[in-house]
Amino acid sequence: MIKLPAHKTPAIEAVIYRVLVRPALARTFHRIALNQGAPRPRPDLPTLIYANHPSWWDGYMAFVLSDEIWGYEGYIMMEEPQLARYGFFRFCGAFGVERHDPRAAMRSVAYSAELLRQSTRRVVWIFPQGEITPNDRRPLTTFRGAAHIVKRVASAGCPIRCIPMALRFEFGGEQRPEALIRLGPAHTVTGQVDVKVLHREMDERLRHEMDTLRDDTLDGTTANYQTIFHGRPSVNVVWDRVRNLIRLR
Repeated sequence: MIKLPAHKTPAIEAVIYRVLVRPALARTFHRIALNQGAPRPRPDLPTLIYANHPSWWDGYMAFVLSDEIWGYEGYIMMEEPQLARYGFFRFCGAFGVERHDPRAAMRSVAYSAELLRQSTRRVVWIFPQGEITPNDRRPLTTFRGAAHIVKRVASAGCPIRCIPMALRFEFGGEQRPEALIRLGPAHTVTGQVDVKVLHREMDERLRHEMDTLRDDTLDGTTANYQTIFHGRPSVNVVWDRVRNLIRLR
């Protein structure tokens, strides 16, 4: 058993999301946007989402997708020291991992796999970089935990749906930044798994989505991403509205 398991409690989770998470997002970002045609979890397969880890806000993006967009039961792997500090997130599905202790880390892997085997309507989020890392640092360095989770689920005869997720936070022309999410094509894993091979494949898929999101940002293509959360308008937006009202008068 892991040291800090999740204590998923939907009623408490809803309160935390509405009272803590949503207001913090609204204060900080002018919008959260998702690429057009992004894949969704399927009700017939459990889903593992593996993402880069560029900021403190990354787990909150999982909140938005799980609670606001998809309505699926979400769980997220979180570093034990942080989870011990913010223990209330365990009611929202957060569970601990101690990456510097191989045996403890494998217990968290086994715990993740069991969560996914128990229900096809579950999504587990993992940040395989293990620590906050700048978006464009290359080569991409990740732990093999995600591949080990997939192996445990698939080898038990349960197909698992995997989705790479790239995150980026940009100010652009606004006072407040926008949070950009890009979900890559889903891939389903079944049967026996070679962890080393799968780890390389997952790294390649994640790196591709990170690079594509970077290119979309540089090209301005993210303007066409779907806004899935509206934050408070920036000062420039408010002032433009005021000026328009004055002109109308």
